[in-house]
Amino acid sequence: MKKYIKNIILAAFSVSLLAGCQTELDTFNVNPNSPTTTSPTLLVAAMELATFQTHSSGLMRDSGIFTQHLQGTNVGQLGAIGLYTVNEGDVNNEWNLIYGTTLVNGHILNRDFEATHPYYNGIGQVLTAINLGYATDMWGDVPYDEAFNGDEGNTTPKYNTQQEIYVRLQSILDNAIANLSKPESANAEVPEDDDFIFNGDTEKWIKVARVLKARYALRLTEVEGSTIAAQKALQYITAANMTSNDDDANTLFLGEANSLNQWNAFNRQRANYMKMGKYFVDYLNNNNDPRLPFMVDKDANGTYSGNAPEDDNSVKTSYIGGYVNPKSQRGFASPDWQIGIVTYAEAKFIEAEAKARLGQPALVALQQAVTASVTSVTGAAPTPAFLAAATATSDVANIIQQKYIALFLTMEPYNDYRRTGFPALVPNQKSDTKVIPVRLPTPSDERQYNANATVVSNVTTKVWWDKN
Repeated sequence: MKKYIKNIILAAFSVSLLAGCQTELDTFNVNPNSPTTTSPTLLVAAMELATFQTHSSGLMRDSGIFTQHLQGTNVGQLGAIGLYTVNEGDVNNEWNLIYGTTLVNGHILNRDFEATHPYYNGIGQVLTAINLGYATDMWGDVPYDEAFNGDEGNTTPKYNTQQEIYVRLQSILDNAIANLSKPESANAEVPEDDDFIFNGDTEKWIKVARVLKARYALRLTEVEGSTIAAQKALQYITAANMTSNDDDANTLFLGEANSLNQWNAFNRQRANYMKMGKYFVDYLNNNNDPRLPFMVDKDANGTYSGNAPEDDNSVKTSYIGGYVNPKSQRGFASPDWQIGIVTYAEAKFIEAEAKARLGQPALVALQQAVTASVTSVTGAAPTPAFLAAATATSDVANIIQQKYIALFLTMEPYNDYRRTGFPALVPNQKSDTKVIPVRLPTPSDERQYNANATVVSNVTTKVWWDKN
C-alpha cells in the first residue's frame, strides 16, 4: 500500500511540476502537493517532496549567484540577480512553498499525530527545522509561533525575531530526537518506503537532526562568540556520529521523465539564463580538482569556463556539469542527480571548523570532509597528492574554502560567506551597490497582506546573526 501511495504522490507531483515548466517555471511551486487528507504518510511525503523542490529552487539559484558559483545572464531575469537587483515579487513562490506546503504540513503532523506517530512526527520536525532554517537565513525575522493559526482566524501572524527562531530550531530538533528515539511499539504505524530519504531508518534521521543542531550552533559564531558556538557545534557533531556518505540525507530525483530537479528543468526551459561563475570554475581548474568535470560542463570551446560577476553577456561558457550529456558521466544537473541536503561531508567540515576555532587539531576532520565530497561526486577517493594540497592548511579560512567547493548548489556556502567573510569574493562592480546581497527582500505577498510582517526591502541589510 505504501509503495502504491508513493507512486501516486510522485506521479501527481511530477505531472504538476512538468506542466508548470511548460508555462512559467517559477510559478509551479505554490503548494503543488498539499495532501487532501491528514494521513501522516502523505504529510511526510509532501514535506519531503517540497523540500527536494526548495533545495533546487530560486533560493539556491540566488545564493549560488551571490557566492559566484553561478552567474545570471541578460538573456533572462537572472541577469538582474547577478546585478544584485532582487525584487520582492521575485521571492513569493519560494516563500509560499516553504510556508504553504512544508511548514504547515509539519504543523499538522505535530498537532494531530504527536501521540500516535512519533516517528512520522520526528521526521516532520527535522524537515521543519531544515525549511525554517532556509526561511530565517534568507529573510531574517519570519513567522512561526503564530504562522499556522489561520484556522483560528489569524491570517496576519506576528513575526518571530531571528534570535527567537534560532532558539526554536534547537527546540524543534531536540523534540525530533526524542520522538525518533522512542520504541517502535510507541507508534501506531512506522515509516518505511514512504520515507523517500531513509526508508524509515530512525537512527539516520537522528544523525541528521544532530548535524543540523551543529549547523545552527556554528551559525552563531559572531553572536555567541567563536568559542561557545564551536563548543556546542563540536558536542552536537560528536553525538551525531555520522560515519560515511551512506548517512547522507539527499534529494530524490527520479530521472528526466518525472524529474523534480529544478536545476535540470530550469536549464531546459530557460537555456542560457544562468552559467557557471568564473571564480568557482577557475578555482577548480587551478587546483586540478577531480570534481571539475562533474560539477562543470564543457563550454562551447571544449574547455571549462565561467562568467565573471560583471559578465552577463557570455552564453558560450559552461553550465552546471552533467546537463549536456548526463548519461556519459554523473553530473549535478543530470535529471536524477542526488544533491545533499545534510551530509557526512558537511558534518566533517563542521567538526574541522569547530576544532580549529577551539585550537584543536583539525586536519583529520578536514581530510575526511574533502575525501567524502570527492568520493560522492566522482565515485572515487581523491589522490594523496590532491588531498595533501587541498588540506595543506587547516585553519578556518581553508576549511570554509574547501566547504565552499564541496557544498556546491546548497545554501550553506552563502551562509558561511556572510558569517565568516570566506572565500574573499569581489562583488560585481557593475552593480549599483557594489556589495554582495546579504538577504532576500520580504516577499510582496507578506508586505501587502500581513500588517504584522517585518518588512525589509534592502538586500544589504544584514540578518541578526551576520555580524561579520
